[in-house]
Amino acid sequence: MLKLYFLTAFRSLLRNKSYSLLNVSGLALGITCSILLFLIIKYELSYDTFHSKAERIYRVNSDMSYEGDITRNTGIRFPVAGLLRANGKLGMENMVQVYAEDGAQINVLSENGNVKKRFLEEESVGFVEPGFFDLFDFETGSADPRGALGEPNTVVLTQSAADKYFPEGNAVGKLLRYNNLLTLKVSAVIPDFPSNTDFPFTMLLSYESYKNYTTLDISTFDNLTSNHQLYVLLPEGVSPQAKETEISNFINQNRKQHPRIKETFSLQPLSDLHFNSDYGNYGQRTISREIIWSMALIGIFLVLVACINFVNLATAQVVKRAREVGVRKVMGSSKRQLILQFMGETLLITLLASFLSVILVELTVPYLNELLELNITFSMLQDPILLLFLVAQVVLVTLLAGLYPALIMARFQPIEALKSRINTQRVAGLSLRRALVVLQFTICQVLIICTILVNAQMDFFRNKSLGFNKEAVVTVQLPSQAGQKIMPLRAEMLRNPAIRNVSFAVAPPSANMTWASSFSYNNSSQTLPFSANMKFADENYLDLFGIDLVAGRAYKNSDSTSVLVNETMLQKLGVKTPAEVLGKSIALNGGTLKTSIVGVVEDFHQNSLHQPIDPTIMIVKPNTYSFLSAKIDMSQKQEALQHLEKVWSMVYPDDVFSYEFLDETIANFYQDEARQNTLFKVFSFIAILIGCLGLYGLIAFMAAQRTKEVGIRKVMGASVFNIALLFSKEFVKLVLIAFVLAAPIAYYIISLWLQDFTYRIDINFWPFVLAGTVTLLIALITMSSKAIQAAMANPVLSLKTE
Repeated sequence: MLKLYFLTAFRSLLRNKSYSLLNVSGLALGITCSILLFLIIKYELSYDTFHSKAERIYRVNSDMSYEGDITRNTGIRFPVAGLLRANGKLGMENMVQVYAEDGAQINVLSENGNVKKRFLEEESVGFVEPGFFDLFDFETGSADPRGALGEPNTVVLTQSAADKYFPEGNAVGKLLRYNNLLTLKVSAVIPDFPSNTDFPFTMLLSYESYKNYTTLDISTFDNLTSNHQLYVLLPEGVSPQAKETEISNFINQNRKQHPRIKETFSLQPLSDLHFNSDYGNYGQRTISREIIWSMALIGIFLVLVACINFVNLATAQVVKRAREVGVRKVMGSSKRQLILQFMGETLLITLLASFLSVILVELTVPYLNELLELNITFSMLQDPILLLFLVAQVVLVTLLAGLYPALIMARFQPIEALKSRINTQRVAGLSLRRALVVLQFTICQVLIICTILVNAQMDFFRNKSLGFNKEAVVTVQLPSQAGQKIMPLRAEMLRNPAIRNVSFAVAPPSANMTWASSFSYNNSSQTLPFSANMKFADENYLDLFGIDLVAGRAYKNSDSTSVLVNETMLQKLGVKTPAEVLGKSIALNGGTLKTSIVGVVEDFHQNSLHQPIDPTIMIVKPNTYSFLSAKIDMSQKQEALQHLEKVWSMVYPDDVFSYEFLDETIANFYQDEARQNTLFKVFSFIAILIGCLGLYGLIAFMAAQRTKEVGIRKVMGASVFNIALLFSKEFVKLVLIAFVLAAPIAYYIISLWLQDFTYRIDINFWPFVLAGTVTLLIALITMSSKAIQAAMANPVLSLKTE
């Protein structure tokens, strides 16, 4: 019996090729999108879930609060771990300190210590304690790195790093030079870390090596850097909230705090690291759970839209198959058998669509990985969760798409069906189909409106004035301890006219890197309850980046006790006019460095537009300079870059020359938003395409219903335009109803999305009008061919239609 059902279904699909093609195409598009979104969601949710103790691992974060404002930091002050260990870890099973850097200069040394090869490592490098591999379940292969990580000047390489530095093999025992500061011995080679981890380390240095590497005083509570983190393992059944309070009270009892600033310590679950942008992670990539559930909702919507298409197209076929149903009933078929027959057809179409979707997903995944910079794999046979998802989706789509048309056709009376008295007016009318199309176009317009507004926010990022000139600026990270070479380096670079200006600083104006410092103002002995963003820069900084003074003067390289402040600093100090602060003192480094304010600069953005402008102090401090910035003549771009590299190689022969254009660096701040924008565009296009198929199904249904009416109108003198207009009115109403529903939904969604940005666009009415207009035009174009075909039909044949 089952074989007969499928054989009959297959023959029916062959007889109605256009109907089958539309259904298979629509379902294939919806299923393909749902599979791709499922793969993305599954991958994002898998981050660091492979650790056996993941549910009990927490990161200790530092949270500073002042007058209701909370500043969150992933870092932990250096003496904290020692304090906790001295107190028996406060009942914690394990704790590990980790310090990470984003890339480094790696020199491969020969046995006699000479440099054989140089690499600029762009991946993260971690300084870790031996307990790192007890806390986290990263593969170590046959090696046991725990012992080596307890000794200074040792390094553990991942396999990919070992193959890159030592392609001849046998990396263990070889020597590396790290940032031209540390000579390290390779103690072990371990398998690469998986891609779905927020610890993307390619090499691990012993934490003991960090003590010899850092210039910070790690014996005091004064220094706090977000890259120095502490991870703890709580015993089973211990409440993290109770442990937070216990840790905060214990640490604060053992150190001094500012009377107006309260520092507390929070325990952030390992499972939250990948989803919390307030704190971030070593991978420097987070995705909010709201975005993940939004993708899941989009996937559901696209499959739902495809199922709506199926219902519309199937009901449009009802009249054509009325006699078939009548014959089957006369021959003894029951309602149950007819329902199974038509559900079998739906199942067959769904299976064909799913098979096509699998092929499309296989072809699309590499491009998706490139677009989103992910490492998604697609293998049904090796992924039982994915296979279960596909099977469940086939079952649900078959039920959603096929049950209603099957029930409608199974209700036909055999006599009326054989006499062709079944018409579309008797097949539950048009109300359901209209509602379904309204739902389709509501979803389409929501996606279009969101796409337009996301794109507008991206344009805002690109075009908003940042308070400085980012064009034609090349940035180069300086070697550690560049020393006195920087000034001769600048003079040599400026010998070429293609180089307009050169400046040295701790960072470019916008670098997503903050060096915060406390200070006191105007000879007060009281430290202010907010910190300043320190911008250490030379005298050429303002001129190169076009940062304007609003009062006072700039400082000179020889002027190490003069500082500049920005306009936000005036607001925080409660000063009304820039002239008021000129000549006032600022004490830094706990009061040991007395400086005088000589100028006020216009506000400029130091971080991405997600964050507000910080109060800023600018001062000359050559030993902190980490970046060289060069303003070049873009008409002589290649000559300028070649000259920069030539001079660099002369001054720093052991360091790799690597540059970035500042405007590209700033654009990278918004990579996640750019990817979301691209996904919105793709899925909006697919939703519109599927919606067009649904419109085609409805217009076919309406044309079948109104065949005689069209014939009578033509006999009475109606033109093709008049009849096409008759059909158009119906669709205009549906699109307008969908627009009324879509506008508030889209407004709510995009308002939530924009809340993540301190600086954002205003939501105007024009994106909504544009989305409605575009949808209406697409609807009219889609239905025009079928409407004109119905209008041009021979009225004699139309009037003969039963």
